[in-house]
Amino acid sequence: MQTGAGVETQGESATGWGARLRRFATAVPALMFALVFLIFNYKIITRYLEHDEAAWADEVSVILFIWIIFWANAFVVRDKEQITFDLVYRPLPDRWKRVMALARLVFVGGIFAWALPGSLDYIAFLWRERTPVLNLRLDLIYSCFGLFLIAVVARSAWQIVKLLGPRWRSHI
Repeated sequence: MQTGAGVETQGESATGWGARLRRFATAVPALMFALVFLIFNYKIITRYLEHDEAAWADEVSVILFIWIIFWANAFVVRDKEQITFDLVYRPLPDRWKRVMALARLVFVGGIFAWALPGSLDYIAFLWRERTPVLNLRLDLIYSCFGLFLIAVVARSAWQIVKLLGPRWRSHI
């Protein structure tokens, strides 16, 4: 699979399933942003040219932003692309970087794993609640948060496995 810098990662070709899934995962929030743009313009046109309120437009835009944030953080933004405070981490020797990365992954992945059952239960509970304008079920709207939690736990576990493997230096 190709990274943003055009470098292929080991194990996958640029046309493999991983690359296709990554392109799909990247296209979803891009399409959602395009929809937000179109809805925003529609709202402006109806408000100022037709003197009409499009109340549904605000609701759909908020739902799309919720999905964009959680979808992108679950499937598009990699750990190395996250904003980090690495003044302490960067000058350390590789072994200490590995220890710190493992500690971070256990801590963050553990917190998300601990929160996962209660969060999924609450998301499932939200089927009773609906949005004010379009009457959409909130469990469907916030299901992206469940996907985000699952993705963080799975990604943390996979990174831990890679950092405990023989080629751990290439993953710090």
